[in-house]
Amino acid sequence: MEMMLKRFTLVIFASLCLFLGGGIQYSHAADLAGQVTLALPRTPAHDEAVRVRISAGVLPRRSSIVVRSMDGRILGTVSPFGVRPGQPSGVYTIPLPERVLKDGKVSLVLQLKQKGAKGVRAPSAEEFLGEELVYIPITPFD
Repeated sequence: MEMMLKRFTLVIFASLCLFLGGGIQYSHAADLAGQVTLALPRTPAHDEAVRVRISAGVLPRRSSIVVRSMDGRILGTVSPFGVRPGQPSGVYTIPLPERVLKDGKVSLVLQLKQKGAKGVRAPSAEEFLGEELVYIPITPFD
């Protein structure tokens, strides 16, 4: 019985450490070096939505670029699949909620996450080639 109590205590302690440590590791404060601020060319019309197009270069194997809002929420992920080694990963379009469009600007945090690596880092110039804001027409639901 005493052995089970010790194991239970160890499991609870380990879970708490993982929970607390994991939350900090992926917060937007973890790496503001990947911060990107874009100016909106104009205010979107009532029947338009704003998207960001991310051009990704050559990414390390089993890695992705996580796109977050400044409050740390994940907006989307550039996660290439089937790209040949050494080839650019392509262009990915990520929807932007209205809450990230502030004062005519969009601020995002880009983080490179590698499977098996601890933490995240900002993508390099070879991994992140650029971004642009695009407007797309939307149809309201009736």
